[in-house]
Amino acid sequence: METKTATPPYLSYGSLIHAWRNEIKYTHAMVSQNTGIARDRLSELEKGYQKPTWEELEKLAKEFHVSVRDLLPMDDDRERGVIILRNSEAVKMDQFRAERLQYTYWCRAMSSTLPNFKPVELLLHLTEKEDVVLNRGHFFHQYTQVLHGGPVGFVWIGEGETHYEEFQEGDSWLIPGFVPHGFWSPDPANLGRILAITFGQSLASGDARQELNLISADNASRIINDQEEYY
Repeated sequence: METKTATPPYLSYGSLIHAWRNEIKYTHAMVSQNTGIARDRLSELEKGYQKPTWEELEKLAKEFHVSVRDLLPMDDDRERGVIILRNSEAVKMDQFRAERLQYTYWCRAMSSTLPNFKPVELLLHLTEKEDVVLNRGHFFHQYTQVLHGGPVGFVWIGEGETHYEEFQEGDSWLIPGFVPHGFWSPDPANLGRILAITFGQSLASGDARQELNLISADNASRIINDQEEYY
């Protein structure tokens, strides 16, 4: 038999399950009957002695009329109230398209407390716009700014046409969701670096899953069927 500790190991999950069940005033028996989760198991989940499976979370979310995200404890990854990421600790990756090195990018400071805020710094290797392979657009919007170097070339597809623009250091622009785009450095001696920050849609809930549900089927399938995440 499992030994009960003074502080249950999964109390953060249990507290949320109990709180949402209490909000709709359902008994353990009612939830058990509707979800198929045994009453003893449900009791252990609420007390925090056992960790719910993803399948159980989906069933409970449907029962409580909330999203699964509402049943997931927030992992507060802040230190002294903030997030600090040293450049030496940043994740660095090269991205190839059509067998060419297109971007090198660094993941910048992110936090689980701001789940829809994703900043990435890119070094642009291509110097000819004809070599740029466009991405298929992002689920979310993107703020872009030239950090240094440049000029920076930007190509995108809007209203059925391909457009080109060049930007100087300090220039910035917004790319709405699902706009295919790409970047290049016209000056081989001064490769551009840009900051690209993707962020969620403007729903009051702030829930990314709900935002994705509002996206058209054509756009969603176009992104989901892509095998790579493109910046």
